[in-house]
Amino acid sequence: MALFRRKKIEPPTAEEEAPLRLPGAPADDVNGRRGLEVHRDFLVSAVRPLTPFGLSIGDALGLELCEDVPAPTDVPHLTTAAIDGFAFDSATTTRAGNPYPVHLQIDRRPPRPVLQGTAVSVRAGAELPDGTDCVVGPEVLDEDGKVTVTEPVPAWSGCRLAGSDFAGGEVIAPQGSHLNPGRIALLAAAGVDKVFARPRPRVVVLGTGGGEHPDGEDVPQLDATAQIVAAAARNTGSHVWLVDARDSEPDELRETVTDQLIRADLLLSTSDRMVATEPDPVGSLLPELGATDFCQVAMTPGSYQGFGLIGPELVPVMVLPPGPGAALAAFHAFARPVLNKLAGGAPRSWEIAAEAGSLVAEASDLASFVPVRLEERNGRVIASRAGHGDPARLADLAMSDALAVIPTGSRIDVGDDVTCWSLGRS
Repeated sequence: MALFRRKKIEPPTAEEEAPLRLPGAPADDVNGRRGLEVHRDFLVSAVRPLTPFGLSIGDALGLELCEDVPAPTDVPHLTTAAIDGFAFDSATTTRAGNPYPVHLQIDRRPPRPVLQGTAVSVRAGAELPDGTDCVVGPEVLDEDGKVTVTEPVPAWSGCRLAGSDFAGGEVIAPQGSHLNPGRIALLAAAGVDKVFARPRPRVVVLGTGGGEHPDGEDVPQLDATAQIVAAAARNTGSHVWLVDARDSEPDELRETVTDQLIRADLLLSTSDRMVATEPDPVGSLLPELGATDFCQVAMTPGSYQGFGLIGPELVPVMVLPPGPGAALAAFHAFARPVLNKLAGGAPRSWEIAAEAGSLVAEASDLASFVPVRLEERNGRVIASRAGHGDPARLADLAMSDALAVIPTGSRIDVGDDVTCWSLGRS
């Protein structure tokens, strides 16, 4: 008989690991909230600009150049006629008008070079024929069909000289500039077909809302929140994919999220689930996929915000608040600055300085957003309420041009300056 009973050894229990928190997350205030600007700056600091690579000039429209582009040759390459008219050697007009005009026969089949004392017909943009160094307009043609010049014509008059735009080796598109149609034409004329630029950000909008028609009819109810966010992302010039993940089970949703990482520079999760007690499905699984940060921001609508960096490439994922108005406000407050950073940090051109028209707002401890219509009066942009000015009303959002931003603690009266976020392409 054993004198001592062995103590039963319980199998070790695996401790549940705490979610990995993003380092550097700002502290909440005494109300458990975070300031809008503080949260925005934190999110922007968590991402890096996209890596630039060689793109065709057509695909690089609107993108930021990441290096100086020199002209390989003179632009234009050749001296051309700047106007429609007649080309000839200016030396033959030295004595024109002293005291008689000079008459030049038009050579319909000119030799190369053109004979001195004759003129040839040219079109604007055509290479200047050999033997000529000036062009005059068609008004010099007399009734006998000759070119009649009453005063000396300066050399290279009516011409566009080779290298007059840029000389070979001169920078024609500086680093940091954005390609517009004119710059693309200039690059093409110089023989440049590719540039080193940051690509457009790729955005995946993951919609988890929607459902059946509330009346039970056989009419699909589209995910309005996902649609408005996808449209706003497209307005930034990003490549956007809208992925429908309604009614997905957790395992299926997890697979959908991880599958999208291969093509996403930013993943935006949206929801139409307006029930406060019902957790956001992506927000629930995000902590097991990477480091996250969830908080309440001092703003209305859209105070609930989630963010994470997941996958081997640390793809940024934003969990936007439910509902079209709240998600749209959060997109412009946070997602658009993040996209701006990914694209290289261009000026915040979507912000418009305006004057409050029919727009009055009382001071509050929450930043708020008012749908407004913009119009120009006497050189000033005037912001007036769209409908009731309620971001929760789709009718008001539909007729608005921008969201007027009412900062925390600020009162807005008619005539005050107000910052607006454009809802269209900047």
